[in-house]
Amino acid sequence: MIGSFIGKIRENFGGDAGSRGEFAPPTLGSGTRFPYGPFRFKAELPKGVPYEVQVASDLEHWVTLAEGVAPDAGIEYVDSQASNYNHRFYRVVANEVHSANIIGYASTTLPPGFSMIANPFDAADNTIAELIKVWPDGTTFNRFDTRLFRLSDNAVKYGKWTNPSEKLLPGEGGIFFNPTSDYKSLNFVGEVMQGNLSVPIPAGFSVRSSLLPHPGQLDEDLGFPIGDGDVIHLFDRDRQAYVLYPFAGGKWKGGSPVVNICESFWVAKTEAANWTRAILANP
Repeated sequence: MIGSFIGKIRENFGGDAGSRGEFAPPTLGSGTRFPYGPFRFKAELPKGVPYEVQVASDLEHWVTLAEGVAPDAGIEYVDSQASNYNHRFYRVVANEVHSANIIGYASTTLPPGFSMIANPFDAADNTIAELIKVWPDGTTFNRFDTRLFRLSDNAVKYGKWTNPSEKLLPGEGGIFFNPTSDYKSLNFVGEVMQGNLSVPIPAGFSVRSSLLPHPGQLDEDLGFPIGDGDVIHLFDRDRQAYVLYPFAGGKWKGGSPVVNICESFWVAKTEAANWTRAILANP
């Protein structure tokens, strides 16, 4: 398992940046996942600087995909193997300096009917209109308002979302309805959130997702602040039914829930808490 995940991230990203001089870290952007699979992004770095493009599926084990010397002020890279993975993360090392940010993509398959979804990245535009495009009329997305204790209404009508400016941020989630009879892929693209992060978990019901873009056991791997009396509700997309995971007497009844990337869940919490994570992506 990845219980020591964050500690390992710190080890990977450790080091004395000052010893590398005044070279500014590269910045990654313009990430695009094409329908047929490849992933493209750009990196800003000075002309003539040697660089490496590195990839990981867990923010821990990085592999060099390509290396060269920047022919211009910036590079563009296309990962043609991206179609073989449902999520991947990218960084660039230039002059031995790691990029200031990490970008990536994550894909999830939505069956006919309902799914609970989450946006694992900080995208350039986190509105529903930009995150979830080209879906037919009858598609719906509902977020849960913990103050008003009700679901929001957002649907595709006449080819457009009725509330296009509604946002879906990392740590949040919602209920998505696929009105077709087909299994469809939904791609999220953006930056991995960095720093000391926190998601408030109020007492009562809420819908939440992990800030760490990684699948795993909710408490051990993803650090969720579980407490006695809490109940997690995961939605089984295949059976179109909720599966409950009560926590009592210091243990789970029925085993610890495993949450996938791009998946949100219902929380029934007895006492309010903060779900904190320390994700350091810049050496």
